[in-house]
Amino acid sequence: MIFCFSDIDFDDVVEDYGALISPNDTVILSREITGVVDMPAEFNGNSHIFRDMIVFSKDKEIILIVSMRAKIGDRLYNSVMLIDGGKVFGVSDEIYPIKGYEKGSVVRSYLTSRGKICIFVDSDICYPQLWQSCFENCRYIFSMNSIPINRERITCAKTLARVSGKHVLAQFCDASVSINCYGRIESIKLGRMSAFYLPLSLTKGRILDRKIKFVEERGD
Repeated sequence: MIFCFSDIDFDDVVEDYGALISPNDTVILSREITGVVDMPAEFNGNSHIFRDMIVFSKDKEIILIVSMRAKIGDRLYNSVMLIDGGKVFGVSDEIYPIKGYEKGSVVRSYLTSRGKICIFVDSDICYPQLWQSCFENCRYIFSMNSIPINRERITCAKTLARVSGKHVLAQFCDASVSINCYGRIESIKLGRMSAFYLPLSLTKGRILDRKIKFVEERGD
């Protein structure tokens, strides 16, 4: 199962919904749950925003996908971290932020215990030149959005699903949208918690063949 949470404290996620979450599930947390994270302080042990999340991921044997505002010095990034089984695999930064954030430099996918996961941060889903990462051996595509449900981003996610042959799950701050591999919306769920079952996608991309700097992250 894939669980999406927004507008809720992480402690409440664990207390109210922890019993529903099983090994091999994926849990997605919106940016409002995490807020602004001082990344150097976090990794130097002077801040502990991620500590309980990492422990929860390890104890439950799950993947956590965590949206945040990542602060590095005076710079602020619109970012998403992936944690798998208690290990931090990496952080994806928005490549084309609309305003207020620094620009990321690469598109990342993650070779997790559940297969290859591709993550798009906010407006990046709207740029087909960034879609190359989804076309080979990808099992899940997630579009992580910090805004209310948005027609343009859903349309782009539907197109990406259709041309890549993958399922796409788009999370917004007020809803989550499941789109099947034919580009059709299967369900829209509102509220602070929603759960989806997505079949594993193993088909290759159908149309696009564009190039962009791209890296894959593996856990150590």
